[in-house]
Amino acid sequence: MATSIISAGRPSEGTSPEFESVYYNSNALRLFADFLKQRPEAHILDLGPVCGENIRFLAQLVKRLYVCDMFFRLVRDRRKGIPPSKALRHLDYTPQSFDGILLWDLADRLDDPEVGSLMDLCRTLVKPSGMVIVFDLGKHPVGPSVNTFVICDNFRVYLRPQPHLDLPLRIRQSRDVITMADPLKPIKSFIYRNGLREFLFQQE
Repeated sequence: MATSIISAGRPSEGTSPEFESVYYNSNALRLFADFLKQRPEAHILDLGPVCGENIRFLAQLVKRLYVCDMFFRLVRDRRKGIPPSKALRHLDYTPQSFDGILLWDLADRLDDPEVGSLMDLCRTLVKPSGMVIVFDLGKHPVGPSVNTFVICDNFRVYLRPQPHLDLPLRIRQSRDVITMADPLKPIKSFIYRNGLREFLFQQE
């Protein structure tokens, strides 16, 4: 598995003030998009947070886009006293339904056993040779609040804070993320100079 170190800088002038100063050019999303172009009938699952820009971007790549905001559901369950381990009940899709799944930094918000269960479910839901893309905050000091990874032109991604989504943050080593995804096969990983990380996994 190759790892690339990519520079990340300041937003260009004219960027909307709603965006944080954290941004980078996503190599994993570019590879994910190239993969989807080879599957004109592709179905993908976005696990949130819900973002209009991402819906518009992804809908151009696939035949059908499904969005299940697991961050919102985790917060709602937490307020009702429902343990995070029960959150997977929301992902009651038919096995092998999706060509690709986007996890964003969902793994950063779950304990190890819950991440393991989530990755096992993703392995069940993704089709043979389908891809799962995982975004990870790494050690970047973005604060504990959940962020939406907002996809803009040319695969540039901004982090938009969502302070209403109050979930704990757990920092892991890259090797731990890869181990928890097993038996999904790691294809590529990217570590950016701002500390953010991306992982591409594939169902064998």
